[in-house]
Amino acid sequence: MTSAISGMKGSLWVCATENGSYVKLAELIDCKLRISGAEIDTSNVDDSGWGSSIAGARSWEISANSNFIVADPAYILLIAAQIANTDVWCMILTDGTPTSSPVGWKGKGGLSSTDIDVAGTKTQQKVAWTIKSRGALAAAT
Repeated sequence: MTSAISGMKGSLWVCATENGSYVKLAELIDCKLRISGAEIDTSNVDDSGWGSSIAGARSWEISANSNFIVADPAYILLIAAQIANTDVWCMILTDGTPTSSPVGWKGKGGLSSTDIDVAGTKTQQKVAWTIKSRGALAAAT
């Protein structure tokens, strides 16, 4: 038997302040958290022909797609942050809620892009969000 967790439990929560009330992004279609690390090349002649490196700066990015729900409080917060270029605090959870057994990550970010599909003959209206790190990522507690 597997210990895998269904993606149906995943959620994205956002807030305008670090310790405020988080709101869940409604009708999430998919969400991905990417964590990256830069490498600093430290190769030198004493490496006996082998390359060497040390860890550099790390960053994270959230890519999320949701149905376009204009009245959703999270949508209102995210679009306002995109227009004003202000920070948003995010919780990316695999289970739980911000106030009840959260499992996942949290961090401060900024919206780098928002793509809104407003018309299409074969699809619903959707929004694609990209949130990039503006600080460290930590375990959600």
